[in-house]
Amino acid sequence: MQNVFVHLKRLAAFARVALIVASASLGNAPFAMAGDAAARRVIGFSPSGNHFAFEQYTTLYDSLENIARIEVIDTRRDAFVKGTPITMKSNEDGHDLPELRNEVMRKARLITDPLLVHDVGTHFVGKPSMELDEIGVYQMDPKPLATAQEITLPDGRKLALTITDKALGKASCYGAGGRGTYGDVIVTGMTLTLTIDGGPPMVLNDDSRLPKNRRCVTAYGIAEIYHHQAKDGAQTLAVLIETVDAHEFHAGPNRRLMAVTRRLP
Repeated sequence: MQNVFVHLKRLAAFARVALIVASASLGNAPFAMAGDAAARRVIGFSPSGNHFAFEQYTTLYDSLENIARIEVIDTRRDAFVKGTPITMKSNEDGHDLPELRNEVMRKARLITDPLLVHDVGTHFVGKPSMELDEIGVYQMDPKPLATAQEITLPDGRKLALTITDKALGKASCYGAGGRGTYGDVIVTGMTLTLTIDGGPPMVLNDDSRLPKNRRCVTAYGIAEIYHHQAKDGAQTLAVLIETVDAHEFHAGPNRRLMAVTRRLP
């Protein structure tokens, strides 16, 4: 029943996008591109704040192929914990999306349970380009990608985060040249900076080249922020970033998610 519902939803979405594109060709509407938007679920921090984990999942646009992925990050290094990310696709074993997510979570718990990762901390709502808790068709752009966010921590400190894109050449991305073919895409990295109480900026991320899992990303935006305070007073920030990804491009790029983490001074 789940697959039937998803299939009908995708058919309706595809018909809607086809109508938009057809109208654009007649000069009645602006051209719109569509891909799929991943949803997210934040699993949380470990008690020390040394680790942070979240899940993203989606059904590929114009397809019944499901993807689920869990990332566990060592916040002291802003790097993946060994053995993660854990990513599975439904075409490998025939799972529907809920079953697939359960299977990925089962594997991830072998890592997150010993680390006691479960505290989501304080959530600061951002301005993502579309809702973060539902999969769907990613109309480019439903809302602008957020380039900045300001928050006030529980201790009263005011934080300001700013994100900027930086061109890093071209990549050959599957689907960007048409259905089932590769095409060249101008890709970008990002610089994410943080200021505390108006002080000097701290660089949280500055790409000089793209890792394999972001080799086809073309734009970034700040989606939301999570903050954790440990019993010893240590504070950790996790910034959830939207990425516009041309990998597995269908009628347009896809919305994916990543996290940048930092222990605060």
